[in-house]
Amino acid sequence: MKKYWGCLTLGLIVLLGMSIGPARAADKPVTIVFENVYSTSHIRLGEKAVIGMYLNEVEKALKGKVVIQKHWAGEPVPTKQTLEALSVGTIDMLAAYPPYFSGKVAIADIAAMPANFHSYDDIYDLWWNSPLGELVDKGYQKRANAKFLFPAIFAPQNFQIAKRSKKIVKFEDFKGMKIRAGGGMPNYTVKAIGGSPVATVGGEYYTAMQKGTVDAGLMGSYSLRTYKIWEVADQVVNPPIFPHCFVGVWMNLDKWNSLSPEVQKVFIDTARMMTARWICYVELDDARVRAEARKNGVTFYTLPPEEAAKMYKAAMPVWDIYLENCKRQGLGKEAIQIKEILEKRFQAYD
Repeated sequence: MKKYWGCLTLGLIVLLGMSIGPARAADKPVTIVFENVYSTSHIRLGEKAVIGMYLNEVEKALKGKVVIQKHWAGEPVPTKQTLEALSVGTIDMLAAYPPYFSGKVAIADIAAMPANFHSYDDIYDLWWNSPLGELVDKGYQKRANAKFLFPAIFAPQNFQIAKRSKKIVKFEDFKGMKIRAGGGMPNYTVKAIGGSPVATVGGEYYTAMQKGTVDAGLMGSYSLRTYKIWEVADQVVNPPIFPHCFVGVWMNLDKWNSLSPEVQKVFIDTARMMTARWICYVELDDARVRAEARKNGVTFYTLPPEEAAKMYKAAMPVWDIYLENCKRQGLGKEAIQIKEILEKRFQAYD
């Protein structure tokens, strides 16, 4: 009898352990190691701006189910190595500029290309309501073991001219200028208009302008304030050659697949919900930055229509390079579809 009760008791303990064990495991929060190549203080992509707001909202919505370990300014992995680190799981989540990784995955170079989007609203609408977002995402899954979560809008890109450089008054003035570019399509674009691209990350931009390493920069409007470029540059040339740009936010694909559908939904739904806020914020902040820059001696010069037309015409062959790069990476069909989606949207404005 004692043996019977002993076996029964042991069985109950085992069953109880089996029932409690999974519950405890389920209660343990999922840790996600996140790296942002931009600093905590970045005006658009920092801790109190687009990226930080998004991460905080995700954690809040998941109520302790996920803990995001946030790392900023190229830590723990150097900026140019972050996509590879994401691919192998050294980090779980990443925010960075897609052209940094064009050599491996060029499909998202639409983030910074001539005549890419008419408005920030276009980025939102085409990403979520057309095949564009899915095509980009599948490209990164295929080439980098990464899930492209969403595009974080941040700025148009135009040319900022150093104080020590000649000023731009017509398209031909770009010829021979050393111009900061972020890699990928921005480099090809600078070449297409007659300049020489110089690759620098954002943190090196001020010094490059100050020392004459570059004569100008192809850069987002926010940099005038963020990097105090108005101290070393005194002209901004419009219209923006890249009208509306975005930064990518990715997650390691294995990590993504390990999350429950409910958790995945929060990551995506939060991005969609907050994009409307970001669109309003960025448009208003662009205006504030321009006002501050003027007070600090920057002149905003708009090329005459015929000169702007020359600039865009010279830059448009970059799209052929985009298609060729994607083709070499096994993403040619996807790139053609993306180009067709963007062209159709542009034609709708005509």
